[in-house]
Amino acid sequence: MPSQRRTRLIGVLVIVTIIVILYMSKGAHQTQNSDFYTKTQQALQEREHQEAARQRDAESVKARLSAAEEQAKKAADDKYASTKEAVEGPKKPIAGRLEIDNKDDKKSVPGVAAQGGRTHEQATMLKDETLEDHEAEQEMNAILKKSPTIIFSKSYCPYSKKAKHILLEKYKIVPEPYVVELDINPLGPKLQDLLAHMTGRRTVPNILLVGKSIGGGDDMEELDETDTLVNKFKEIGSTRITEIEHRGARAEVKRQRRAA
Repeated sequence: MPSQRRTRLIGVLVIVTIIVILYMSKGAHQTQNSDFYTKTQQALQEREHQEAARQRDAESVKARLSAAEEQAKKAADDKYASTKEAVEGPKKPIAGRLEIDNKDDKKSVPGVAAQGGRTHEQATMLKDETLEDHEAEQEMNAILKKSPTIIFSKSYCPYSKKAKHILLEKYKIVPEPYVVELDINPLGPKLQDLLAHMTGRRTVPNILLVGKSIGGGDDMEELDETDTLVNKFKEIGSTRITEIEHRGARAEVKRQRRAA
């Protein structure tokens, strides 16, 4: 049986333990209700919210970048496919003009390359194409829509003057030939480069009939002197040339011959 001293000691220890527990519980409760504790908890929660918001923003930016990369890749693939079709597919003249069938050697123009799609050399230069090159192509497309007959000329060139005199004054051609003075046009040098790639002919004059070069001043003079220019235009121009005849004396002689 325990002594009274031990019993009192145990009682004292129990009372002290109860007091300590009550004190600590009260202190913890007061700490949770204190301004410092409340502000600390709010700051921690705000920080967690900010971290979550930054993570959402990062994921959103990543998604947008991924979508932009996909769109850029698709655009690049479309451009590559378009370029490949222009290089490897059926040749199509500029401005959508129909390509003349030159299976018959007699119909082809000696020494002059037929107009068609881009050559392999041109296609490989696409990546180096400048804004001025692109503008020249657009200008060429617009020019070729003006008339089935285009006279690329230079205002000071005597051979150009000869070709213009024959086609504009000696003959009546409907639709009327359209003249481009390369020394006056702001894109003249680029247009001349483009003509060289299109037709294989860099010199002026360069006469295009439905998108194909039929020669220069000497060629027009020869066709006129041999009285074959009308047939040449009808043969190559087909239905695009609605009317062509020689003006003046030669036309009158022909009418007299038909009447006789």
